[in-house]
Amino acid sequence: MKNIFKKRGIAIAVVAVIIALVSVITLTVNPGNSDFLSSVQNTAMRPVKNMMTSLIQSLEKIYGYMYKYDQIVEENEQLKDKVAQLEEEYRDYTAISNENEELKQLLGLTDKHSDFKLAQASIISWTASNWSSTFTISKGTNAGIELNDCVITENGYIIGQVTKIGKTTATITTLIDTSSSIGALVYASGEAAVAEGDYKLFQDGLLKLAYLPDGAQIATGDTIITSGKGGYIPQGLVIGYIEDIYSSGSGLADYASIKPAADIDSLTTVYIITDFDANN
Repeated sequence: MKNIFKKRGIAIAVVAVIIALVSVITLTVNPGNSDFLSSVQNTAMRPVKNMMTSLIQSLEKIYGYMYKYDQIVEENEQLKDKVAQLEEEYRDYTAISNENEELKQLLGLTDKHSDFKLAQASIISWTASNWSSTFTISKGTNAGIELNDCVITENGYIIGQVTKIGKTTATITTLIDTSSSIGALVYASGEAAVAEGDYKLFQDGLLKLAYLPDGAQIATGDTIITSGKGGYIPQGLVIGYIEDIYSSGSGLADYASIKPAADIDSLTTVYIITDFDANN
């Protein structure tokens, strides 16, 4: 609005100056009231008047343009505000939709594993390097969480284990961390192995399926689940899926790479299994 008044003031000032100049010329040329002088004055001033009329019309057009320009700018700002509002509403809707979907998945998980006692926690920070993948959550021993507790997503995909604990926070080491090692089973055949972090595979966000038995029959896409050995991790949680198989000179499977089922990079909320029935 300040720009509108400023531009309007400029246009009025210009017109006022022109009118003042015309008045001075009129008084100078016409000191008396003689008809002859008036006729001469009118004839002499006609080009000036025409020029003034043209100039005033041009100024009116310029003023109209400036007024419309300010209107367009104001409308553009209103549209920007509306777009920002719609984007915020969409983000809120997406967040609610994702939360509802997460709750549905969690409900399915608890129906399937009624023995699970879960603590929900938010990720508050990440610590990553060329060989390490850990994060800190917003709960600790005050929430019943203990060392080695298993951490999962809302649909039961294993993420890692608690490796450091405080009263109100805990550190989780993910599956792909080079220090991670979990008992595993090939779901299709039941063959036992170990899912562990690997320096080479870490860079691609993968982990290693090692210690396969001789003659192990595995294929890309096979589901790898937890074996439950050790007592800290329930059996049957999905670790991931075989990405590639690496064979020895004899043609037998030596080891395989696993793509984690959990999308570790996009995690914001996790669930800690604080208790479960190991006999299930």
